[in-house]
Amino acid sequence: MARTALTAQRFATLGLAPTYGAPDAAGVSFRSNGKQVLHVKNGSGSSITVTLKIGKTIEGLSVTNPTATVAAGADKFFGPFNDNYEQPDGTDTVFVDFSSVTSVTTACLSL
Repeated sequence: MARTALTAQRFATLGLAPTYGAPDAAGVSFRSNGKQVLHVKNGSGSSITVTLKIGKTIEGLSVTNPTATVAAGADKFFGPFNDNYEQPDGTDTVFVDFSSVTSVTTACLSL
């Protein structure tokens, strides 16, 4: 399965009414220049785990990906993301995984 590719939605002086979408079971991806924030809304009846995929190794060793819990009915903002989260393919792409995507929506917001 392919990840859901999110397009960053820019904050504006007169306000931003972001559009949210359901992520694919494989997670989401988005281009980052260090000014993006991911908003995750969990509308399900159970908490979910969000995994932020580290795109680099240190001296050839993999780094443990950080995780965070979003409680049932809650939402959280993640980021902004530095270049440690960009995947090594040179596209400045960040990957985020979810333990479940049922009743979850996301939006990528840009400063």
